Amino acid sequence: MKEIDSEDTFFKEIMSKSRLDIPFPDFDDKVMGLIYKRLLKKISITRDIKLSWIFFILGSTFGIIVSIILPKLQESMTGIPMAKITILFLIIFSFLVMTQLDSFIDFYKRRKKIINETLTQTIK
Repeated sequence: MKEIDSEDTFFKEIMSKSRLDIPFPDFDDKVMGLIYKRLLKKISITRDIKLSWIFFILGSTFGIIVSIILPKLQESMTGIPMAKITILFLIIFSFLVMTQLDSFIDFYKRRKKIINETLTQTIK
């Protein structure tokens, strides 16, 4: 019986020494607030990425359809031959698609870098 009491007091003593004093009284609230803000930011970024991909695909589909239909039209618009309008449209469409793809690739690289930095900061 004495042995159990001495073990209990030993564990109580160890547990009392293991307490961590928090330097600021609202430390927990601040940390939880930061976690919540990061979660909201991650959710909004994910939503924005999904919307950007949806509109990119819709715009690309529309551009492909227009580039198929334009050469089939025989009439000229405002006195400009349809072949020149088609070439101009294809140049603009190709430029926009390439710049958007470049932006997507750049965004994913930055996102990966931010995630890696965040992970290394939380590990430290």
